[in-house]
Amino acid sequence: MSTNVLIIEARFYDHLADMLLDGAKQALDAAGATHEVLTIPGVLEIPAALEYMVASGKPYDAFVVLGTAIQGESDHYGHVCTESFRGCTDLSLRHHLALGNGVLTVHNEAQALKRADPTRKNMGGQAARAALRMLEIKRELQLT
Repeated sequence: MSTNVLIIEARFYDHLADMLLDGAKQALDAAGATHEVLTIPGVLEIPAALEYMVASGKPYDAFVVLGTAIQGESDHYGHVCTESFRGCTDLSLRHHLALGNGVLTVHNEAQALKRADPTRKNMGGQAARAALRMLEIKRELQLT
């Protein structure tokens, strides 16, 4: 059975976004899944983009969300992280989405580099594999 995955990537930090996207694409390619990429400005926009794509009716079997939020000197970081994660969780539950969340929430760039790098923690790849596993569960339960 073929699998079509939408990757939604927040491109606020280009070098980190490149690494997360590379990891996700490698994992999806290894699994034989096709994928498309939707690029958006930042982590806070991920839930809206996810909702738009679900509402569009385009035939995606699973979704991977990627981005990075690095803690700064203001409260903005906390709000962005909380609302992005809440929004994605709410949408995945409401619409029964097979979703892999590869949004990094870190204190500094060194932590982000370690987690984004496909040769290290590879959170983009982990998020893609999570989406595929959730899709397997949906299919086993005949929810698709």
